[in-house]
Amino acid sequence: MSKAKSDEERRAELIIKYRKLKVNKKQRTKEQITYFLSRGEEQYVMICLIDTKTIGISYVRDLRDQVEERGAVKGILVGNGKYTYSAKSTAPKLKVELIPPTLPTFDIFEHRLVPKAEIVSEEEKKKFIETYHAQPYQYPWIKADDPVSIILGAEPGDVIRIISESETAGIYESYRYVV
Repeated sequence: MSKAKSDEERRAELIIKYRKLKVNKKQRTKEQITYFLSRGEEQYVMICLIDTKTIGISYVRDLRDQVEERGAVKGILVGNGKYTYSAKSTAPKLKVELIPPTLPTFDIFEHRLVPKAEIVSEEEKKKFIETYHAQPYQYPWIKADDPVSIILGAEPGDVIRIISESETAGIYESYRYVV
């Protein structure tokens, strides 16, 4: 009989799927799951803390140590508990991304009202700056803590392409600047 997946594990799977990460290794203990991930040459370490009520700076430092040990680009910490102030304020400096417990555990892109979205590459960004004669910050904004931005891994300064369908216009693209 298989055990039901935790909320943290479902969030981790969404992030792995939409950021196009490959799972190289997965280690599971009673209280956490550690994923060793890659995308191209870049390495990532993701830790899912199962049923941890308070996530403090010690978890962030442990993840940072694993990131440095493996030579990874960054670490991703997924938890269902509350992050302490010190964990939130220190994580960006230590190259650790904190996934909020408010991130939905279901695939939001499967909902009929949520359009497909992807991060625009630097080359494409340059092309549409020339085409539309507008800087990315002049496009409508989307917050970096929006669920779409989090799942895609968008950071402030990135541009997200949103591909929608309309009965009257057909398929059309729009862009959002991540703030």
